[in-house]
Amino acid sequence: MDGYQAYGAGKAGGAFDPATFIRQPQTVVRILCWLFSIVVLGCVANEGYVNRPEEVEPYCIFNRNQNACNYAISMGTLGFLCSATFLAVDIYFPQISGVKDRKKAVMADIGVSGESPLFWSLWSLSVVKHA
Repeated sequence: MDGYQAYGAGKAGGAFDPATFIRQPQTVVRILCWLFSIVVLGCVANEGYVNRPEEVEPYCIFNRNQNACNYAISMGTLGFLCSATFLAVDIYFPQISGVKDRKKAVMADIGVSGESPLFWSLWSLSVVKHA
């Protein structure tokens, strides 16, 4: 029974090793997602709106649709928060002793990972109106 693992982790209560944690592919991908979400959020929030000389109000550069910029800012914020949250869960995961709690953490990760492509596909199916 020593070889069994509950939801992808060894025995609970092990010591945290930062060097091993940083070298895991999952950690590298989460950090990259966190950085890219900052880039998306920063680019759209800073340069997503432009003032035209004849108009007072700034408009969104994405098809002049305010909702497109709001969506991009929302997805950047959501990506940032989810990446940071699941990175913290990955750090805390070896100390979780209950199988039910580990299952909840893994199912939340799978749920968010499945929800992100759903949002992307819904956005890609939207109708683009040309001015």
